[in-house]
Amino acid sequence: MCYNKSMQILSIKLKSKNNPNIFAIYSSNGEYILHSDIIVKYGIKLGEVNDENFFVAISESNVIIALDYAVKYLANTIKTVKQVKDYLKKKGFNDTDLNKVIQKLEDYNLLNDEMFAKNYILANKSFSKIKLKQKLIGFGVKNDTISNLLDEIDEVQSCKVRVEKFMKNKVLDAVLREKLIRRLTYQGYKWDTIRTALNELNIKGEDL
Repeated sequence: MCYNKSMQILSIKLKSKNNPNIFAIYSSNGEYILHSDIIVKYGIKLGEVNDENFFVAISESNVIIALDYAVKYLANTIKTVKQVKDYLKKKGFNDTDLNKVIQKLEDYNLLNDEMFAKNYILANKSFSKIKLKQKLIGFGVKNDTISNLLDEIDEVQSCKVRVEKFMKNKVLDAVLREKLIRRLTYQGYKWDTIRTALNELNIKGEDL
């Protein structure tokens, strides 16, 4: 996009009553959003402004505003880099500004995909490795990180948790046992893992 060497700032108005730091800047080139800190830093006011400096200010402001959105988004639960990027893209921020925000969040240790993956695995102990991998890939966690963490999992134990949950208040028979095996297979457990888990829980069958 090409801009004139200078433009006119026509008015500066508070963008939203919910955020006293965000202002709408109406200019001869259109409307822009600026954070109050940037308005003060660059001395932006009504009248003529050099557009090169102005668009540097816009970029800095975008990072500040996006960072504020991201911190609020991360306030309640840990998120991945992909989740934060997707959230901020929906807010209209470009990749250049997003990368700067992500870097700041990682520097502050507010974003850590490995920590997210560890917490997710811990909260879903009964998931198979295949299911965990599928879920974590969907969250944007890197394959190397996933593989390293999954190597530490005792999948037989997680399968036993699934079996015990399924069998609670049930009386085992051949039909129920086959249903259990089908469900475990669907959930991503391999037959060797299922067989070992059932043996350790003393759930016998002809194929065990």
